[in-house]
Amino acid sequence: MFFIGISKVFSTKDDRQYETIGAFWDEFSRKYGRENLRGLGYNWTTDTIEYVIGLKHGVIENANCSVALPDSGWVSVKGKTAELGLIYQEIYAKGILTYEIEAFTAEGECEVLYYR
Repeated sequence: MFFIGISKVFSTKDDRQYETIGAFWDEFSRKYGRENLRGLGYNWTTDTIEYVIGLKHGVIENANCSVALPDSGWVSVKGKTAELGLIYQEIYAKGILTYEIEAFTAEGECEVLYYR
């Protein structure tokens, strides 16, 4: 499986990534609609995360990144977008991740697929 999209590196200091990645989503949601997008987090360092935003179906305009992902072994967690920080606290409590894929709805729902 390949994840194709637009890549950007975000700071994770003081959990800033929730706000800055949220703004990244807002930018592309205006053009494509939130429910048509998905985001991939990977390549974590002590202070950063690489994040790729792409379409659920098709290839986003100006894509600059293609990431090969495992076909199986993913875990799915669903919840409320407003509780995303808590969802990730529970996920990270069990160890670090190799990949995470996020999807959001306009109604405030989210799904996180993760792979260790």
